[in-house]
Amino acid sequence: MMQEKRVPLAWTSRWRRIRLHAIPIVCFTLAVATCGWLWQRQGAAIHSIGEIDALRIDITSPAAGLVVALPHQAHGQWNLYDHVLADDVIAMIDDRPLQSEKNLVGHEVKQLIAKLDLWQTASSGQFAADAGAAVSAAVEQEHSRLAALERSIDAMSGSMTAEDFAPQPNSPELPEIVPAASRSELEALRETRYVLELRWQGLKQRLDMLAIRAPITGTLVAVYCWPGQTVHQGGRIATIAADHGRHIVSYMPEGSPVVPYPGMQVTLRSRLDRTHQVASEIEEVGQQIERVPTHYLGDPSLRQWGLPVRIKMPSDATLRPGALVDVVFHTAS
Repeated sequence: MMQEKRVPLAWTSRWRRIRLHAIPIVCFTLAVATCGWLWQRQGAAIHSIGEIDALRIDITSPAAGLVVALPHQAHGQWNLYDHVLADDVIAMIDDRPLQSEKNLVGHEVKQLIAKLDLWQTASSGQFAADAGAAVSAAVEQEHSRLAALERSIDAMSGSMTAEDFAPQPNSPELPEIVPAASRSELEALRETRYVLELRWQGLKQRLDMLAIRAPITGTLVAVYCWPGQTVHQGGRIATIAADHGRHIVSYMPEGSPVVPYPGMQVTLRSRLDRTHQVASEIEEVGQQIERVPTHYLGDPSLRQWGLPVRIKMPSDATLRPGALVDVVFHTAS
């Protein structure tokens, strides 16, 4: 009996069968697995909109007066959209009334020094050796304090602090052998010197306030007064917008089954470059439902409410203050 031989199937026919039967099944299986993975990843996430915190600070005048300068070092005076650094002097208030008071305090200090010298000269030969040494030490200390006060007034320096003005516990006291009248005169001179120190301390604080400085680094987005105008106490001089946002404010949609919590992971995506994503986390969660700002929404006529959350600003994010970003809250791993 002759054995039958099977005719070999051509590879083109086999490939046709694979292409018509196996490949569709494999593709369908991969598509189902991919859809399941995407559903698990995206279905467990909540999408929202966030805004980069845009910090703006109003610079106000601590005292009423005439604005004499907006002293920009390069352009003469500050103008709109100039960039300022923290502690830059933004405005100068007229200090002529305080300068007159400063000159008066300086004149009274010189008079007190002259009185102290006169008292020392008049009483130099009235005391015994021990009493004379104590009087000289007390007078020397008063001279030292008055000289420091005079230098501070002349130089307008901040070398004297509140501790310098306070009475020193180790001030040399005159012994009992010194007549009571002399001790009373020296005590009156000390009290006058202390009052002058306090007056200068308060006057210098008022003089320092006349140089209005920038509290932060940023850009001038508004200037409200110019040299020659009078500003009231608390009146606005300018407004500074910070260069960098501190955090991101977003809203968990109302009715969401997920409760946000500090530490919840989120993904941020800039609207300028949607391919670039940055990971971050929630810092704080608000306590009550609020209305979502209209500029967050694509249709301003719609009204939406949500729970506000504060999101940590990523260190590697190049996001400008006031910009909107897409936020994805990851509710499951």
